[in-house]
Amino acid sequence: MPTCPICQKHCNSESGLIAHSEAKHGRANVHQGVTAWENSRGQQNLMTTGASVQDGRISVDYRCFDGSEWACPMCQRCFSTENGLSNHVNSGTHSEKAYRCDDCGKQFAKLAQLVDHTSKSSCRHAAHAAAALVNDYEEGGERLMLTNGSDSYEATLYFDGSAQPNPGNGGVGFVLYGVNGRELESMSYSIAGQVTNNEAEWAALVMGMRCALEFNIRTLRIHGDSELVLNQMDGTYGVRSANLRPLYDEAKYIEQKFMRCTFEHVYRSQNTVADELANEGATEYMEEIRVADCYY
Repeated sequence: MPTCPICQKHCNSESGLIAHSEAKHGRANVHQGVTAWENSRGQQNLMTTGASVQDGRISVDYRCFDGSEWACPMCQRCFSTENGLSNHVNSGTHSEKAYRCDDCGKQFAKLAQLVDHTSKSSCRHAAHAAAALVNDYEEGGERLMLTNGSDSYEATLYFDGSAQPNPGNGGVGFVLYGVNGRELESMSYSIAGQVTNNEAEWAALVMGMRCALEFNIRTLRIHGDSELVLNQMDGTYGVRSANLRPLYDEAKYIEQKFMRCTFEHVYRSQNTVADELANEGATEYMEEIRVADCYY
């Protein structure tokens, strides 16, 4: 259950937590925290539009009452009670839009509205960013836990490749998990032509890292059961194959786009989902790629 890090209030949802924080601790403070969070990640205006946010409720006075109804001075919508009109004008309906969904471009006056939107729409990339923000807020309090000061990771990538036989039909598999272990994406592909197991593993790594970039992930932990690929990535082993060099070059290029990206070896028993996806790609007709499609 989401909990406010400032007053310890328990909320029913992530959007409820943000709505509580904006109402109780100030919309301007929340907006300042979001801006600082974006800046710390090098993702200015990932969620914000550049509009300013100020605290304070809009007052409703007698001029809005015509004797029978209360009318909004901005849109002329009518309400039977003064409280109904007050809630309407302070809902953010007529406020400057300070937040935006990076997927669909829809704009919102309040962060809680954006978080609620991502939880109910198909905007998956924005949903991950919102979840990462809320998670950091819960852990870090009023000023947020700035990404560049944390040793945690917001996502974990598992990858694997398969060639049956080796060389033979190739398959690529990866699964990407976000905040709190939520699955963000899992993919399986067949590779056109004859490839080696090592080529398939490199293709899986590159495609998984590309996927992480699409989700605007800044800190990524990568798990794989191929010691060869991981040792080649950290420079323990060199990459001499002409077929592998372009894949290696792209993986190193993408690695630099993350604020922090680490590689950890896991046993095959810990990499079963990616392994099954890779085998599926090698043995069944999936969406087909070429190894050459995995690099620019």
